[in-house]
Amino acid sequence: MGKRFPATVVNMREIRRRVVPTLVIAASILLFSGCAAVDQNVNFLYQPTGLGRDGSGDLYLSQTARLGSGGSMTAQWIIGEIKDKDGNNTGNIVTARPPADTFLDAFTREFKAAGYNVMPVNALPAGVTKGIRLESVEIKLEEVDRLYKVETMCTVKVSLEPWRNGKSVKRLNYENTYSDTTILDRDMILLKSMQTTLQELMARVVREVTLIIEQK
Repeated sequence: MGKRFPATVVNMREIRRRVVPTLVIAASILLFSGCAAVDQNVNFLYQPTGLGRDGSGDLYLSQTARLGSGGSMTAQWIIGEIKDKDGNNTGNIVTARPPADTFLDAFTREFKAAGYNVMPVNALPAGVTKGIRLESVEIKLEEVDRLYKVETMCTVKVSLEPWRNGKSVKRLNYENTYSDTTILDRDMILLKSMQTTLQELMARVVREVTLIIEQK
């Protein structure tokens, strides 16, 4: 007669035969999913510098850059990418808000703080006394994740036309880039970079555009 094993031993062997391959598959899934690209969402609310002054009266603000705003649209706007220390893309930086709307909000807040009654419109009215038309905007973010720190770089661009007494005065182009590095607060560095970059640019815009549209 052949040697018999207790039922519990047979059951354990059967369990191992079925469970081990499943564990291997699960481990493989976890391993490869760890290498998959992961997007990072930036929910940005601009905080004005309040450095502008000497503004007064109604200021009409329009923008024609809503569909061409330096990002690409899938379910969200892609405004940058995340890289590892070797320069490989590990995910995108995305936002639910179009960059053109981010700029429009920044202009509205800053020029209100400078003393204007800002009125966003689809198009500047004929004979507008004071106006600004945003022609194009761009926001570009990059994050590099290293073992001991995170590096970021943000670049913002805007092209605009100040209007006075129904006419465009000139076309102005602005660009600003800001880089930052942190060991702590990794979750906040993208927001900080974006805020600082846009604030530095807006400080120049408000000062120079106010001088133009307030000329007598």
